[in-house]
Amino acid sequence: MNADSAPLRPARRPGSQLPPNAGVADPSRGTRVAVGMPLAGAAAAAAWLAHAGWSLGTSLPIALALMGAAAAAERLVFQIGPRSWYTASAPAVVLAALLGGPLLGVAAGISTQVVRSEAVWRRRLAEGGLASLQGIAAGVVGSASWSSGTGATAVAAGAMAAAVAVNSAGRALIMLERRAHPFRETWLRGFLVDVLEMVLLTPLLAVLLLASESDGVLVVATAAALLTALTIAQRSREATAVALAAEQENARRDQLTGAPNRRAFEEAMAAEHARIVRGALPAGLFVVDIDHFKSINDRFGHRVGDEVLIEGVRRLSDGLRPSDVVARWGGEEITVLAPGVRGRRQLEQFAERIRSLVADRPIATTTAAVPITVSVGGTLLDGSVAPLAALHRADEAMYAAKRTRDATAVSLPPLLTLRLESV
Repeated sequence: MNADSAPLRPARRPGSQLPPNAGVADPSRGTRVAVGMPLAGAAAAAAWLAHAGWSLGTSLPIALALMGAAAAAERLVFQIGPRSWYTASAPAVVLAALLGGPLLGVAAGISTQVVRSEAVWRRRLAEGGLASLQGIAAGVVGSASWSSGTGATAVAAGAMAAAVAVNSAGRALIMLERRAHPFRETWLRGFLVDVLEMVLLTPLLAVLLLASESDGVLVVATAAALLTALTIAQRSREATAVALAAEQENARRDQLTGAPNRRAFEEAMAAEHARIVRGALPAGLFVVDIDHFKSINDRFGHRVGDEVLIEGVRRLSDGLRPSDVVARWGGEEITVLAPGVRGRRQLEQFAERIRSLVADRPIATTTAAVPITVSVGGTLLDGSVAPLAALHRADEAMYAAKRTRDATAVSLPPLLTLRLESV
């Protein structure tokens, strides 16, 4: 379980301290931990060498395979929170420590960061040092328990408990130095994930420990198979997430024009309404209806009618601001949400811009160049009424414009109308 930090910090005066932000750590901090963790791991390894000398509890090929498994396990990342994720590297490091001893545990811990070129150096050093400390702690506990005749399950549980203790202490040090907030909730969530991991994987480690006495290759093969299964699960989860995101995006798109559909426009209105209620500027809300659209279909065919709709939406999308939302509401009606529109004059100017963008020149279709006009009704979304009520007012203004066609009409909210009349 790891915790990252946000890459941006607010500006501050030299010497001043930043107030803690929820869920945010200060990425400029962590150098002491980043240097201290590897030094602590090196000191622990040196102490073990002085005490027990150089020894490897398994063959060199199996040791290298276990180190590779630890490195591969670190690459399997599963998101479990907004700023937290889980990797399976800790059990792989513990397995290496149990089969090869504390020094192999240290090497496996270091190997978890060897191929992580995408991480910043502080993080790689801190997590590599912490993983090496987990490896040596698990190896020491495992060696002592195994030599005393303790059962495989107890040995595996003790090694995992040692790794959890080291990881929890290291996480606390990293969070304290980086001033991560909220400290207690984040640390406790990581600790609970570690404990759950220990409970679930201790039986598997015990089985592998017993199997190693007769066939170390089988243990490595089993670990590789498990990592492969996790990799497939991760890739499948990522593919499912991408497909779901695409499906959700398609559910908010009009299939003919590619513009946002009614559902997406309602969501955009609700979001803009919430911003306005919190103090943002009002927004212009417009309903655009293509005049004589039925006659276009009757005269040229529905294919040309579709081309007219597609081109009308394209002209508005290209001609208006990037912040404006152009959607197909249904049939020949197009809706536009324009943030930052204030007062009758801006509303009328924007409505006229919409009309001219669509109707100033004929639309070239596969059959003929079709001259079209549009009727535009507009109002202000100012937070005084619900978004759909404001849209209904814009729709009424559009019908007022449709009396003459190729025209615009605006209808102000009642409160704003009263304010203007009193000026």
